[in-house]
Amino acid sequence: MTSRRTFLIGALGAVTGARLLSACADSESATAPSTTTAQPTATLTSSSPPSTVATVESTKSVASGPSAWAGADFATLDSFVERTAGEAFAIWEDGVMVHEWYRTDASYTRDIASAQKSILSLLVGRAIGDGLVQLDTRIDDVLGSQWTPDGRSAEITVEHLLSMTSGLDDAFDVVAAPGERWIYSGAFAALFDVVTTVSGRDLDDIAQEWLFESAGTSNSVFYDRPAGRFAPTGLQSTVPDLIAIGGVVLDGGPPGLAEGWLDRSLAPSQGFNRSYGLLWWLNGRESFMLPGPDAQFPGSLVPTAPAGMVAALGKDDQKLYIVPEHRLVVARLGGRAVLESQAARSSFDADLWERLTALRS
Repeated sequence: MTSRRTFLIGALGAVTGARLLSACADSESATAPSTTTAQPTATLTSSSPPSTVATVESTKSVASGPSAWAGADFATLDSFVERTAGEAFAIWEDGVMVHEWYRTDASYTRDIASAQKSILSLLVGRAIGDGLVQLDTRIDDVLGSQWTPDGRSAEITVEHLLSMTSGLDDAFDVVAAPGERWIYSGAFAALFDVVTTVSGRDLDDIAQEWLFESAGTSNSVFYDRPAGRFAPTGLQSTVPDLIAIGGVVLDGGPPGLAEGWLDRSLAPSQGFNRSYGLLWWLNGRESFMLPGPDAQFPGSLVPTAPAGMVAALGKDDQKLYIVPEHRLVVARLGGRAVLESQAARSSFDADLWERLTALRS
């Protein structure tokens, strides 16, 4: 993989119109082509969910599993997932794959869009655990002063990028002082350069060692998106891999994370948007903000979902939901589920969880 730092510096030196770091640079057209080529089955740890390949338009449910799902009829749910452009969907709870639906099979792979931010948070937590960087490390001290177009980045720290409070917009232009506003921005992508620079290693290498091997995934890979059009780094994955990663998070995260990293990541990271942690979305808070206009909305992010749910949310409804209180993981990949295009949450979230809540009783 091309060094993202070299890629970023080169791209940001171009004219403004050619800037490629869009905060939500993961629209349907931004993704790598989806594929259903058969992939090796992951060898998973005992705490991670198994991968199952299904046949065309197929479903699979366990004969016996968590009692909360006893007697659940998934036919209506499957119909909902199908008609909302789903390609792959699964429910896992407390060590058991409760239900799966695949339009073709479990090897369906696509760019998970901004859901990758939460995966990146885990990598940053490992870099901090290894003593390579700290939350208060200034980005300039790692990447130099030219990682933004005008070099006005002196006070931006790792924590600012993780919490979306860097004050930078999608083009890395300064619109606020660090820590003064919550702005959902492509500036987070500089953290890819931070972890590769401080580790001196390729992103693929550290992702495999720090996360994917412990999760038991075999089909997830970071890749270079088309130059000059979108955020440079994407993550292709499958629903079984996302379920496996969710299981690792429930078990305390991959080895080597900084002490208390998940507790810190899965709690409000700033006072502007209480529904946002360190690159994770948080449910059950008193208000939330969404990518786009600077507006507060009252109530929970997904009111039909459990209050304790945390989520990795990607544009056009790429979803990884984790509910610690139930040891529950739900993942969905596919096309845009609803007409409105959203960078993170859409009406699909509430509609899906209304159905899941009714089934899980």
